[in-house]
Amino acid sequence: MTTYWAPLLHIYQPPTQDIDILKKINEECYKPLFNELKRYDNAKFCLNINGVLIELLNEYGMSDTLDLIRDLVGENKLEILGTAKFHPILPLIPKKEVKRQIRLNEETNRGVFGNGWNKKGFFPPEMAISSQVAKIVKEFGYEWVIMSGISCPRHWCYDKIYQSPNGLKLYFRDDILSNKIAFKKLTAKNFLQELGSMYKNGDEEKNNNTYVITAMDGETFGWHIKNYEKAFLGKTLKLIEENNYQKQKDSKNGMDDIKVEFISNLNQYFPYAEDNIIPLSSSWSTSYEDLKCEVPYPLWKHPENNIHKYYWKIMESLNNLMDLADNLDLTKDWAVENYYTTARYFYDRGLHSCPMWWANPFQNTWSPNLIYKGIELLIRAALNAQLALVNAGRNNGDSYFDSISYYHGLLLMELYDTSRKKAEK
Repeated sequence: MTTYWAPLLHIYQPPTQDIDILKKINEECYKPLFNELKRYDNAKFCLNINGVLIELLNEYGMSDTLDLIRDLVGENKLEILGTAKFHPILPLIPKKEVKRQIRLNEETNRGVFGNGWNKKGFFPPEMAISSQVAKIVKEFGYEWVIMSGISCPRHWCYDKIYQSPNGLKLYFRDDILSNKIAFKKLTAKNFLQELGSMYKNGDEEKNNNTYVITAMDGETFGWHIKNYEKAFLGKTLKLIEENNYQKQKDSKNGMDDIKVEFISNLNQYFPYAEDNIIPLSSSWSTSYEDLKCEVPYPLWKHPENNIHKYYWKIMESLNNLMDLADNLDLTKDWAVENYYTTARYFYDRGLHSCPMWWANPFQNTWSPNLIYKGIELLIRAALNAQLALVNAGRNNGDSYFDSISYYHGLLLMELYDTSRKKAEK
């Protein structure tokens, strides 16, 4: 029987990324990675590339990387997924902003990959999912969504496909195997041995085809781990291509043939489960302990993290302020239109997930400057939204703007206090 390996890569850079660093990532990771995939006829990878990264590559002279991606799409080696343009944590932002972020990303995808871009799969940033986000994804016409394995509420799915009540196909990454790859715990050969022998413990199971989905940051290959695109991905594809694992079973460990396949095609080989399910609210950084404590998105909104607390206080007031600005008549006064457009520009980008990811000192992800680079976008959005309201003769945003100013001050003090404590240790 056959084991279908469905790999997924996610590449993203924040709107605040230093351009010199982006150029290094492009030269050391993106270009070598996609050139490596071009070498193999059996490459079939789902790729999530957020619209903000597409724009950065275009704007700063790295469009040749996008040409590579387009070539791979044309060769049926890459399938481009839908996502949210500026990489927000979708369950934590207003519903209308979720829809806007998805729509903005679709516009970018069509601009780069053409009107024929075939939207099938959806990658929620950080695999942060909720039942509401899943509903919105289905409303946009996507066929499936990828999530962390921890969000699966039933028996693990390796020979059937789960669906939500509205018919959205639910796919779950193998977190353990994906993390083994991401942290260089497996060679290519060891990976294929493990892949081919998974779920083959009983005689009955040996007669079934199975599938395994791995997903990780594309920056793993070449940026985080040098030359890993060749040492792991290239080597893995080569071993499969040479039929070491496709056509000959290993009688010693019961390995099956292995075939690389797009996630979108798995329903051609596997039946749907009888019962529909609703995924658990979670992300690919959520642990079982987090779920027990009812903290589904711990690296972005943890109740014991004061920086997170003040950030979301700012966001609550800013969301309300933007709601007021969204309803302004922009046709009567150029100043109102200008301030509002500026506010929208910073707000859309300010929703990205990175600032709060860097605000986790006990998980060794701590950078006051990178936190504040994101906060600064929100403050600029708030200032311009308030100025739009003032120029329109409205004062109904004053309380929200005052609240943002207040919690901005508290957040700055918390940044300093946490940094001081870390320096004293």
